[in-house]
Amino acid sequence: MDNITKGTWLINSTKHLLDTKSTTLELNCFEATEQSGKAGILLGRLVADKQEIVKNDAIKVFARQSGISAGEISTYVKYLKNLGQVDYSEDSLGRVKELEVYCLSMKDAIESTSNLFEQLEPDSCEKANILSLQFTYELPRTQQELIENITQQGIEDNVANDILSLQQTFGLVKSDKINDELVLYNEYAFTGDAKKITKAINNLKTNEKDSVEYVLNKVMDSQGFLSDSFGDEVDPSIINMMEGIGLLDGVTVLSPLGKATFFTTPQLKGQGVGQFKLSDDVFHKAKILLSCLRFGQMKSTYGRGKISTKDKMLNIINKLLRGEWVGPCTAIGQDYQLLEIDGVIVTSHRRNGMYDMKLRQNEVGNLVKQMIMYNKVVSDMDENFTDVLKQQPSSYIIPEVRKKEIEARTTRPVEKYREKMLLSLRTGGRI
Repeated sequence: MDNITKGTWLINSTKHLLDTKSTTLELNCFEATEQSGKAGILLGRLVADKQEIVKNDAIKVFARQSGISAGEISTYVKYLKNLGQVDYSEDSLGRVKELEVYCLSMKDAIESTSNLFEQLEPDSCEKANILSLQFTYELPRTQQELIENITQQGIEDNVANDILSLQQTFGLVKSDKINDELVLYNEYAFTGDAKKITKAINNLKTNEKDSVEYVLNKVMDSQGFLSDSFGDEVDPSIINMMEGIGLLDGVTVLSPLGKATFFTTPQLKGQGVGQFKLSDDVFHKAKILLSCLRFGQMKSTYGRGKISTKDKMLNIINKLLRGEWVGPCTAIGQDYQLLEIDGVIVTSHRRNGMYDMKLRQNEVGNLVKQMIMYNKVVSDMDENFTDVLKQQPSSYIIPEVRKKEIEARTTRPVEKYREKMLLSLRTGGRI
């Protein structure tokens, strides 16, 4: 398990456990998780775009919001200093007076959380907790399947049983009885769908279950996965079943060049316990932008704006996030029209049917950048960011079971109406 995944589980587990009464004895089983998680939460609040000095009053506020009391601040700041993420000065009583922040990204904060967890020498019960959270995040599991998965990672059988009981006690995982069998799942990934998913998978043959795991691994390793890339390796009925029960989200891009479907997983939004904070509408717009970029990478030609490498794709996103124009190329005017209508981008006509585009909603671009770099969203956006998202346009949402398609061109009457809307957008003088 990579440090980003492990660190994210530690932070989100700690956030969840902070709601538990501090005198609960069972919390002793999560000591390394709690300490590394609190340090990670604090560091996540301290992250800055450049080195920054944080004064005592602000440190106390950040610490309290991270579940750290005034008397514990020195301990946690010392952890962060040992990790090379901060330095600090003390007053005459040994209290932290001011703190200099070296941590410049959420990625660094999350990886530091994972590193601290290992330094604190967690016991096998805490390691089993992370394994269980990840296994139930990928798919709902019967109790026996989950225990087998955990023990295969070197955890003793009795420890695996203990952690499953503790996780259910604290609500870290949810459970349901299906056909007299206990099924455990991560509600964050499968809210409302666990029974449907489990019943569907339980009806599959062994080789079909293997195909489901194969498809999930492929898509999770490269979100925005081109459906044609499966070729003859996977029975199309398996993919249709997975999309129908919500294990896959398909986005179809139709263009004058042809059409292509790109798959993402519900897990794209990253590991967590509890409700995801980002506006669903903005998240879906990010999926649209990702799929349009993937279309340019997988299907487009050099003459109309092919995106030849991942680095080139990241360069495009970075230019958009800096507020720069990208282009010119034909694809921008044809394949990105719904993003233009939804206000995500604005375009400018250059010549011979070629257009430049500029990003209007940076939050969408930020999400796509994380999807491309990490195959999930790793940053926990703050409340101010969430409030901003609520003010964005909400005219288009991708359905989970692709009942609509993202189209760059459809029937002629629809084309004419869209052209009329685009003309008003493109001549309206927006920059």
